Formats: sequence, C-alpha cells, structure tokens
Amino acid sequence: MRSLSIRAKLVVAIVLIMAVSAAASTALVRALYVRSSRAASAEALRGAAAAYAELERAEIARMAAIVDTLAAHPGIRDAFAARDRDRLQEIAAPIHATLKGEHGIGHWNFVDTDTRRMFLRVHLPAKHGDVIERATLIKAMERREMSAGKELGKSAFALRVGKPLLVEGRLVGYIELGEEIDHFLARMRQQTGNDFAMFISKNLIDASEWARTRGTARNDWEDLPDVVVVKATTPDQLVDGAAVAGNLAAGATLDETAHGGVVFARAVFPVRDSSGSVVGGLVVRHEITALHGAMWRGLLEAIAFFVALALVASVVAYLLVDRMIFRRLRAMMSTMEDASMRLAGGDYSVAATVKASSDDELGGFERFFANFLGVVGSTMRALVERNRQARPPASPQAPPSRLG
Repeated sequence: MRSLSIRAKLVVAIVLIMAVSAAASTALVRALYVRSSRAASAEALRGAAAAYAELERAEIARMAAIVDTLAAHPGIRDAFAARDRDRLQEIAAPIHATLKGEHGIGHWNFVDTDTRRMFLRVHLPAKHGDVIERATLIKAMERREMSAGKELGKSAFALRVGKPLLVEGRLVGYIELGEEIDHFLARMRQQTGNDFAMFISKNLIDASEWARTRGTARNDWEDLPDVVVVKATTPDQLVDGAAVAGNLAAGATLDETAHGGVVFARAVFPVRDSSGSVVGGLVVRHEITALHGAMWRGLLEAIAFFVALALVASVVAYLLVDRMIFRRLRAMMSTMEDASMRLAGGDYSVAATVKASSDDELGGFERFFANFLGVVGSTMRALVERNRQARPPASPQAPPSRLG
C-alpha cells in the first residue's frame, strides 16, 4: 500500500466501501427473510392449532347431538335396559353403518353402569365383557353427565363422547361414540391449504395391534425410532428428528425445507389426550415459495441499490476530493516550483506573491509556505548584503605602458 498513490488508495477505499455495502445489504435482506419465514411458520402454527381446536369443538358438538338422538331412541333404550345384546345389535347395526358412512363415527359402545364392562361394541359385537378404563368415559360415570375427549387406544387416536342413558330416571348404562381424529387432517388441509402429519409416541401404542390394523398398507413402525406417523395428508416425509425433538409442550417452528422446487415453512404443535398429557404432535407444512422468491428478488434489488448508491457516493466523493484537494495540491506544487525558482534567481520578496486560497487546512499550509519563503528570502537577502559589505574594495588598475 505504501507504493500506491493517494488516488489509488482512494479507489481501493471506494471499492471496499462498495463491498461492505453489498455485504451489509445481503445480511439485512437475509435477516428480514428469516424473520418473515419464521413469522410465516408461526402464523401457520397458530392457524393450524386454531383450526384443529375448532374442528375438535365442532366434532364434539356434532357427536354430542348424535348421542342425544341415540339416547332418545326407544328401541335402543329398551333393548339396553333389558340387556338384550342381540336385539340391541340388530337395532344399532344399520344406524351405525349410516353414522360411519356419513359422519366417520367408527366406534359405538354400550357400557354397564356398575362394572364398567363393555356390554356391546356395535362395530365389533363379538368382543365384549372387558373393563373400560378410558378417562373420558370414567369422567362421564363420575359426573353422570356427558363427557368428551381424545383417547389413545392400542393403535388409534379417537375423539370420544360418552353419555349416561336414563330410562324413566333410572341409569341403565352409558353410550359412547368415537371417531378416529386422523380424518381431521384432510378437512384441515381443505380449509387451510397446508399439509399435516400426526405422530404418536410408540410407547403408548401396541406394536402388534398397529401392524394388524395396517391391513394391506405397509407397516411403517420402524420408520422412526420413537414415534409412528398416524396420518399424513402428503406422501412427503413431514415428520423427522427435528419435529419430534421440537418443543411439543408449547409448539415450535422448524427449519424450512424444499421439495421439487417448492419451499415450505414448518411447525409442530402438541397433540394431547383427554387428561392433558402430550401424546404426540402435529406437523404443519406451509408453502412459502412466493416469499422465498420475493426474498431473492429483494436481495438482488437491495444489493443493486446499495452498490449503485455506494458507486454514486464514491464517484461524488472522488470528484469532491479531486476538486477540493488534488486540484489545489497541483496548483500549490506549481506555485511552489515557481516561487522556488524565483527565490533562487534572487527575488527575495517572492513570499508576497504566495497567497492562501482559503482558510482550510490547505490554506493554512499555503500561509505556512509563504511565511517559510519570507523567512528564507529575508535570510538570503541578509546574507547577500553581509557578503557585499565584507568584500574589500577593488584596487585601481595601472594604465598600460606606452614604451617604445
């Protein structure tokens, strides 16, 4: 750098300023994009959580209305009160087929009052007599009122509604309806346009029962170490280690992903059972391709803007520096050379011709140079005068001889 001229150093400084401006603009736009991406993920998370909660409330209300209707059916009430399992199955089976086909209600149970034993599973009539320990039904029994909640079975996660069945004021048992909640995801996708995947902890599910219920579908039990995907609205792998390790207690935004040229923001929020315990999570994937494209366009535009701004500012700065400094320095050098030659030629009063062009730093240097010339000129004049006075007078020359 020492061998470079001041002009070259100024150009290097301008280039560095432009590079720093471009880097700063890139970092700024990137930071804004990350913030926007996180905001999109958080908004998708809030929207998915709200949609999920709203669907659950609507489903509970709908199932509660269906339970009320079934509890008022005289044939069902009489058959259950008489503990006539065959008659109850005969009446309930066609109704259940309609409920399953039109409302997705796959489970319909009748439970005894005192023993809490299953009296009849309309959807699985051969299996009965087992004691029911589900929290939702126990709550309905304890309070003798309708109760609803999500229950995790051996291989499925279902939304259940239980209600006491009274005949002439006498409690004869409980009716319970249930629907698997994974079909919520398809409806949520229709409402939001997002993709979803629900996963459940493996330690809450029976592996053999899970394999049995897969039917002809591939058994994906070993796909993930700690969880199993219950339902997904896309064949893409939405559940990964980051989703499982997310803060399920409060929900969390995840890193964005790209698939087939499409960019997605992701988030995960907890899935809880009727007791409030976290049993798994729901991953939501929200497309942000447009946002991502806008980020890159904004990045290029910002870089171009800052580079252009830095270039214009640098050119202006260069021209100003050239006008205010270099041009005056060239004039000063010409003045100094001329004054030095005149001083050397005996013009000891040359300092009077050097005038300061301004009151700034260069003007101060011009005044210093004029004073310096004045001192040098005075000194040289004094020396010349002293030499003249110290020189002895010249002796007269003899006239030439005219001999001969």
